[in-house]
Amino acid sequence: MSKDKKNISPQRKSKATEHYTTPDKQKAFVEALVHTGGNRQLACERASQQLGVKVSRSSVYHWLKNNQSFAKKVAEANQIGDSITVDLAQSTLVQRTQGMYYKEQVVVKVKVDKYKERVEVKEVKKYLPPDYHAAKILLSAKAQHLGYGTQKVEHSGEITTKNVQVVIANPYENEIDDNENKEGAATDDE
Repeated sequence: MSKDKKNISPQRKSKATEHYTTPDKQKAFVEALVHTGGNRQLACERASQQLGVKVSRSSVYHWLKNNQSFAKKVAEANQIGDSITVDLAQSTLVQRTQGMYYKEQVVVKVKVDKYKERVEVKEVKKYLPPDYHAAKILLSAKAQHLGYGTQKVEHSGEITTKNVQVVIANPYENEIDDNENKEGAATDDE
């Protein structure tokens, strides 16, 4: 017998399973799923904290596979969580396009006396200027009917090519000819 199995008392195990039934765990998971934006791992952790009993992902997948009403509730919770997440993302994008203030915690050294320092955590208000990329993302998502975003171009018909002759001109050609003429004239004079 392994050490892990020796440490688990039968009383503790039965208390947990008696106190919270599967429907209680399922309900806690579905409620947590809405608040976590559809993230199952975070929903399991949140439900576990709420109940004080582990709600595992493997249990959730088992319930999804074997319980149709639970699967429907999870699908509804996912839709609600997705809409909340999209709404939060859009509001953040709007703030980023306008510029925004935010608070950040900064560690600061403070001199107590000549040889001693103390470390303090202070909250600093900072400004984030308007962001062009956030505006571009927001416009591509919200203003497609106005012509923003990606445009598709379709081409029907044939594409024909013509043979093109490329002539590379040397801009120094005249100078070279002039220099050769001068050198030739100089040698003729001798």
